[in-house]
Amino acid sequence: MLRIRTGRRWTRERSPAPHDSVSLELDGVALVSGAVEEPLLAVMESLLGGTRSLARGAALVDVPLPESGLVLCLDRTEEGCTLRVATTARPARLIRRVRLDWVEWAEGVERAGTTFLEDLTGSPVARTTRRALRERLRDLGGPARRPPRIPPAPLGLRVEPREGRGFRIALGDASALLERAPKGTAASLGALLGSGAVSLVGAQVGWQLEGPVLLHVLELVRCGEDVVRALGSGAEALELRFPGSTSRVALGQPAWSVGGGVVPWEAAEVARALLLLGTDTARAVRWAFPAVGKNPYLLDVVSRAEAGLALLRPASARSAPEAPAPVRPGRRAPRPLRREGGLRRLRFLPVLEAAGVAGPGPATLAATEPGALLVSDRGLDAFSWDGTARTHRVARRGAALDPSGRAVIATRDRLVAFPFHGVNARWFQPHDGAGLDSSAVALGQLLLVSPERRSLRALAIETGHELWVFAPQRTRRLRAGVVGSVALVGLGRDSRSALLAVDPLSGEVRWLTELGLEDPLPAVAAGARAWVVGLHDGRPALACLDVRGKLLWRRAVPTPERPAGILTSGVDVILTGSSGSAVRVRRNGRVAWRLGGAASTVTTVGPVLERGVLLVPGESLRAVDPRTGRVLAELPGGRGIRALAVGPGLEVARLDEAGDLTLHRLASHFAVVDSRGG
Repeated sequence: MLRIRTGRRWTRERSPAPHDSVSLELDGVALVSGAVEEPLLAVMESLLGGTRSLARGAALVDVPLPESGLVLCLDRTEEGCTLRVATTARPARLIRRVRLDWVEWAEGVERAGTTFLEDLTGSPVARTTRRALRERLRDLGGPARRPPRIPPAPLGLRVEPREGRGFRIALGDASALLERAPKGTAASLGALLGSGAVSLVGAQVGWQLEGPVLLHVLELVRCGEDVVRALGSGAEALELRFPGSTSRVALGQPAWSVGGGVVPWEAAEVARALLLLGTDTARAVRWAFPAVGKNPYLLDVVSRAEAGLALLRPASARSAPEAPAPVRPGRRAPRPLRREGGLRRLRFLPVLEAAGVAGPGPATLAATEPGALLVSDRGLDAFSWDGTARTHRVARRGAALDPSGRAVIATRDRLVAFPFHGVNARWFQPHDGAGLDSSAVALGQLLLVSPERRSLRALAIETGHELWVFAPQRTRRLRAGVVGSVALVGLGRDSRSALLAVDPLSGEVRWLTELGLEDPLPAVAAGARAWVVGLHDGRPALACLDVRGKLLWRRAVPTPERPAGILTSGVDVILTGSSGSAVRVRRNGRVAWRLGGAASTVTTVGPVLERGVLLVPGESLRAVDPRTGRVLAELPGGRGIRALAVGPGLEVARLDEAGDLTLHRLASHFAVVDSRGG
């Protein structure tokens, strides 16, 4: 039997704002402890109002007990009701999870409300307050609506640390709490209690914390704040209370005791990893689940993390000089060129001309920090940006490249992975001999490759172990891209096409939407929307979908020729056509600017956006300001453009139709000062 009780001490004091204990008992077992001095009026209003909302069809509600820091999070489904008791006090954690009978819960709340109203008779509590409580209690007697169903394939979430060092989260959220959360603050904490795991990567110590991932993130960010405050205090070490364990951070030497081992990180590195976990996780959650974008707990995580990061010194500012780190193939975050009112002109200089490096077959270029990678029918070639070094590898059955510089080469019976530098393979795995498409997609610790462009395989980046295979029947074309933490796959068969979301952890399909487009290009993301461009009735068209795959609209785009590429710029998208034309489309489908092309040119190469500069292939390669559509520079196109890649320093690698490769570097850029600024 379920019993909900309030203390009796306040009835003797007859206070206009009664404070006393609150208790919940299920079959004689106390579910709540420590709630001894709660504001009873606020608690009962929240309890009655929340239960009424559940009865009217809401999925989640919160009942806070503010003095103790406890929150009763109620989740109603067709199978019954789940009560999660969580605390936001240090350390924030989930205390209890109990399955309840919905009818028994509603009756228990009604009994508690009736008893409390009887105790209010003759008290100095305002009549309006008593009337409001009485109305909420009366509403509980009405018929209950059926709660919304749990989605058949709830969206999960996976967030990887920057540069592979820090904390990783994997949120399964099998109950779809984030997806079923109502707008507003009615279930601010309950929406964040989906289960998963937080783990430490990039260290020799294995540490993992399972449970309500986003609640754990809140506590880990608080621990990051503690470390920041302790820096410079003169103390030798700081003890952190993680949920379920403790950790010790040395403040004077690189030693962090966690998970039964010692990680050689300085205290500032530990703090930065904890705080970046908060900003990266909140950003991913707010993109994938727009309904909880204004969740106060997420906003608190962001404000705490950003304030702590602002107090940390830069990672490069060390007290003692260190040996230079080896060059890594990972991409740096692009930094736009200085504008001072707007770019006016760029100037590029040639670095290398390599004739005949590719045959007549398909070819792909990829840009990494150390250089450019070329995959063609003649193999895999790596060129340094200064043109002084070149490495060649045989790839008779194709190779796949990802933007960080990893290359996976297919042979008759093996897949072999190589880094950008060096000749030693990182791993090799058995292979069925299928040819690889030249584009690979990096998704956290996964590498997605597409054999014959008809299936998708997920490989572990570090070992090459095959985790899952997605092979839809009767598919003639398959193109994959990553949007947030989800792989979006475009399928094509004859004149039909569809877009579907694939779970990165299991390979299961979350949703599938018919596009009504022919030959769609890989999807991209802008804001909380996914965008796909293709042909509709023989004309270029753009389709916009939300994060659940719902087709919001499909509109024609003002490019007279077949689309060649699509990318995002802020919350807008930029489309290019086969003649070298370009158009920027706003979130609502309106055109911001257009750039014409050359009627005699036909290209299938898409645009590239790097350091705030848009590179548009066409009769010539044009550098364009993505904000205004102004042409900043032109590089002669030679005999057409077959492949294009742009490095982090705005280096340009271009392959023409004759198989010749040219490298250019940015020599200078000129900007105009906005005279209106003073």
